[in-house]
Amino acid sequence: MDDKLQKEYLRLFDSMDIKESSLDYSIADRHIKALKESPFLNTTAVAIYDNCRRRHIYESEYHRHIFKDEDGVYRDMTIHPDDIDAVIKNAISVLRHIFSVETQLKESKLIRQYRVKINGIYKRVTEEMQIIESTPAGNPWLSLSIVNISPDQEEPFIVKSQLVDTRTGDTFTPLDELYDRDAILTAREIEVLKKISQGLLSKEIFKSAWP
Repeated sequence: MDDKLQKEYLRLFDSMDIKESSLDYSIADRHIKALKESPFLNTTAVAIYDNCRRRHIYESEYHRHIFKDEDGVYRDMTIHPDDIDAVIKNAISVLRHIFSVETQLKESKLIRQYRVKINGIYKRVTEEMQIIESTPAGNPWLSLSIVNISPDQEEPFIVKSQLVDTRTGDTFTPLDELYDRDAILTAREIEVLKKISQGLLSKEIFKSAWP
């Protein structure tokens, strides 16, 4: 991963200032229990990502099975080196979009395609990601990820992504509009994110940040 990109990505999360003491983890436990008890997820790679702890707090057995390393041990999903920067840029762009238009987090779904290592071979997958819980300040907390092997394994291998408003069906392609800048995050945008973390999200904030 590009060092500058990684620093900007981490700074974006730091600016949201999510405090574990403000979160009720019994809510996360209920989501995990429901997923474990579902009979429909036996052959589905499902995970819950915790934006506070910055790691998966749940991974289905199938998730751990298909993403295990060549030695048979599961460590984490291994994204193709040629795709990782585009995936991170995409994540930054999606957060920008969600914050800038006051999107209802639980009503937005990210659908993206990229390559990960499956049984020692990089294959294209389709991931659907949706925020299932927010912090008291309105920031993304728990994300549900559902990953399936894409039926399309033909070249060219390009990272694709769309953000879908599940209420209206409107779609938005993050990298096309929000990442073509010299700087990933400006000082102004970082200040906005700090205000968001304090629960001050409003149209007025974003009118001043993105005239």
